[in-house]
Amino acid sequence: MTQTVPRLGLRERKKQRTRQTIIEVAIHLFGERGYSETTLAQIADVAEIAPSTFFNYFRSKVDIVFAANDAISESARERIVGRPSGESAADAVVSWIREDLGEVERPFNEALRWIPKIIASDPELVAENRLRLALIEDIFAEGFASDLHETAEGMRARVMAAITLRAILDVWNAWYEHHFGDPEFDLADLLLVKAEYVNEVLVAGLAAVANLPSPPDDL
Repeated sequence: MTQTVPRLGLRERKKQRTRQTIIEVAIHLFGERGYSETTLAQIADVAEIAPSTFFNYFRSKVDIVFAANDAISESARERIVGRPSGESAADAVVSWIREDLGEVERPFNEALRWIPKIIASDPELVAENRLRLALIEDIFAEGFASDLHETAEGMRARVMAAITLRAILDVWNAWYEHHFGDPEFDLADLLLVKAEYVNEVLVAGLAAVANLPSPPDDL
């Protein structure tokens, strides 16, 4: 039986539109005026909301910049850590990229083209970016841990998490370098490339970690 996604109520749809407007306005202002130079009052003014309303959606400017990261992390946890019994973490990661990630990123497609430059412009954002990426890596580690029969802090789980994240970022960085200014480039094509590359990396990674020595058990 096919299940349908419940339609959001008017209030929730309005909240989603307001949140999306805040993101789009803020990213535009950050790119045009600079992240540090843009104030919350300016964002609220252009978004046509009261300054106090801003805090119903975001705690700070930082959270606007990393709204896409947060949505990606939430989706990854749900799909990879919460995957069905019997599905491997590697298969879940590849399926997540191929089937789910595009929908998660779609509201941020335009913002994603500008966010790397905005992050690079501010040391606070550079540091925060490392933290947010580490949190995504933690989710991958948790996903691989059960397959590898160790904790999420185990060497094999951490290695697999690191190469998963690095593979995803390598494809993104290659696209950004060559196609950032190409509005005709379909980001759906990027996801297919990313899924294939990550799959190859995970196959090689799992073969490699199988040869890692086990930690000593007599300490």
